[in-house]
Amino acid sequence: MTISFIRRARGAVAAAALAVAALAVTPGAAVAGTNADPDLCRNGGGSGYLSCNGKDPSALGCNGETKASVKAKNGVFIELRYSSTCQAYWTRYTNSAGGSTGTAWIRGNSVSYKKDLAAYANETGWTPMAAANQNPRACLVFRYAGTGEWLESCAN
Repeated sequence: MTISFIRRARGAVAAAALAVAALAVTPGAAVAGTNADPDLCRNGGGSGYLSCNGKDPSALGCNGETKASVKAKNGVFIELRYSSTCQAYWTRYTNSAGGSTGTAWIRGNSVSYKKDLAAYANETGWTPMAAANQNPRACLVFRYAGTGEWLESCAN
């Protein structure tokens, strides 16, 4: 039993040493995801940046700027956001008053992604991304309490 325990302990020490050595050789692996990684979401080997479609801009570190915005009739602020690093767009919404429900969309030439609002005050959220070549629009579809009808507001 003692020899078996010593062998397992040596094996665990060797595995730990290999893991530390691997991190020393590739330090970026230890912090993957903390900065934008355009290789994860760019050009995809000539696919026209379609590799960004459906990915979370926050998870990939795709900081963006507002390209267009609109305040919907229900008070929700909608933004079409763009990241030049990730070469992709997404819809960001801010439900400052709360109580409003609906679905935020990013709609492109051949893709569309959505995110449902949770309807609480100061809620901010975003849709997955659509590649820049999709020419996307940022939209919110919601039921307007004043009339009971379904409306759509878009920023593009």
